[in-house]
Amino acid sequence: MNKHFLLFTILVFFTGLYLGTLRIDIPEFEKQLHIPLELSVLLPLVFFGFIKGSCNYIAGRLSDKLGRKKLLIIGWIVAIFSIPLLFLPNIYTIIIISILLAINQALTWTTTVTSQIDISGKLRAGLATGINEMSGYLGVSIGSLLASYIFKISFVILLITSILAVILSYTVMETKTLIRENNENIKIKWIPITKISIAGLLEKFVDSSFFILIPTYLLLQHYSLTLVGLIVSSYAFVWSFSQPLFGYLADLYSRKFILVIGFILMFLGFIHYSSYPMLFSVIEGIGMGMIYPNLIAAVNDIINEKVRGKALGYYRLYRDSGYGIAGIVIPLLYILLGFNKTLLVIGILQLLSLILIL
Repeated sequence: MNKHFLLFTILVFFTGLYLGTLRIDIPEFEKQLHIPLELSVLLPLVFFGFIKGSCNYIAGRLSDKLGRKKLLIIGWIVAIFSIPLLFLPNIYTIIIISILLAINQALTWTTTVTSQIDISGKLRAGLATGINEMSGYLGVSIGSLLASYIFKISFVILLITSILAVILSYTVMETKTLIRENNENIKIKWIPITKISIAGLLEKFVDSSFFILIPTYLLLQHYSLTLVGLIVSSYAFVWSFSQPLFGYLADLYSRKFILVIGFILMFLGFIHYSSYPMLFSVIEGIGMGMIYPNLIAAVNDIINEKVRGKALGYYRLYRDSGYGIAGIVIPLLYILLGFNKTLLVIGILQLLSLILIL
């Protein structure tokens, strides 16, 4: 494996570790502050989703102009500044932490996946994206698990991760230099990219459920913090490790077929989730493993490498804005329908994505 490809793989693991830790910390802080479930879902997701989505697009455009490395370093410096706020948990600091988390995730994850596709080239984009997302969501899984066991000192994980990531970011190459320079007027096929992007947005409703709704609901049902961490991390763990396999298979055979099966599994996994939360979390993880790398790769399939950052940033604008839209819609669904029916509706949205893909 290319040395710098490996370094970016480690860096995106740190990105996921940072996110996974806060995915347990934020719901636990909200529980301690007695914030109603509807509001606890609304606030972090809305701020995180819309800000991450817009920052993804900005990061994509800037990475084509300024390069990937500078944005990576800035993203990790932002992460360090959010850590002191963990010592002052209230509704306002939770919002600020969610905003800074969104900026960190947009700058660091966008630049690593773009850089790894730069290194691997178009023909191996599915595999490269699969490895990137595997490493990132392995970090999410481990971060969630660690935070559930050592919640009171989880800030140590965040601090060490951020400092190491800043240092490592200075050692990676600028992969923008791998793209051949040319003066062509390159046009992007926005309509097919937008269809893929909307499918990505709808897919984010599933991950949004695991971000706040599912852990908060399970905590209110008197599941222990450790068990909630295991359930949430099982979803992220299966998701992370299955992505290189499904990205590789899609590169070799049919990307569309893998996507269709993935969306069907994500519908099936949300049929009466509360009966078998661990089993259905694993099913959702497999479905996400099939979808997540291949939607990005599908965008990469139809664009020129010269505008890769811009096109992937556009896709990630839609996809991660799904967090924000879900943060508004999920609490309303929960009030009207309750927990299980809310998840069933989210599952049905995954079937609607098939129309866009097909």
